[in-house]
Amino acid sequence: SILKTDYPIMADAETEITLETYDKHHVKVSKSIATRSAIINMMIEDTGDTNEVVPLADKSCTLSIINRVVEYLKKHAEFESSNADDEVISQFDKDFQEQSDDIIFQTILAANFLDIKNLLELMCKKVADEIKKCKTPDDIRDRFNIRQDYTPEEVEEVKRAHPWIYGMFSFLLYALFFPTFSFQ
Repeated sequence: SILKTDYPIMADAETEITLETYDKHHVKVSKSIATRSAIINMMIEDTGDTNEVVPLADKSCTLSIINRVVEYLKKHAEFESSNADDEVISQFDKDFQEQSDDIIFQTILAANFLDIKNLLELMCKKVADEIKKCKTPDDIRDRFNIRQDYTPEEVEEVKRAHPWIYGMFSFLLYALFFPTFSFQ
């Protein structure tokens, strides 16, 4: 279901928080859902006023992306309260990841800004999985439409000077996306 602006996203008569998206829309959400974001929680604690509109100043926090973030947070809250089966949660997460690259990257930026670690990790895992399907840096550039700024001669020079980069490329990318993972 698509969430709409000014639509209360609440399961009960709990306190509502109004989020103002970067594109100036207002989204009402229950406090228990909104405060799953460490940043929103801190902003509410700092002001002490749940009636005040919470501005989301990062340009990734548009209405469509915030609606997706709230959908994710709401569904995971339901999973926790119902002790949902891991298989059900995994299927939701897998379906949630199936979006265009633009939506995936905007969700990553919003999750990072809002400090929602489990959403950030989920979406970064999707990108990492896509990268792992690629065999070379050129495949990655093609997959994600990344423009090559170097001339072919400059690329060959880097390959000659640092051959380990190309051999260890997948390892390095995985380490970048999952820095807490141990390779022992």
